[in-house]
Amino acid sequence: MQKSYVQEQSINVKTDIDLGEINRLIEVLDAVIESDSSNWKAQEMVRKLKEVRRGAVLEARDQFDSLLNNV
Repeated sequence: MQKSYVQEQSINVKTDIDLGEINRLIEVLDAVIESDSSNWKAQEMVRKLKEVRRGAVLEARDQFDSLLNNV
């Protein structure tokens, strides 16, 4: 019998979240970082959220460009 173990930190889940919610999360975490600049977990979360936001904006731009080119 084979067993495999997965750490919960390594599981990826895809969810739908709008850019407004991402911006609010970034704002809240930025406030936490301002009050505690040594909070590396909050800093890492902000970095990842900004990457997600950037990717979503680029994907939306590409989709709009594709729509415009197909008209």
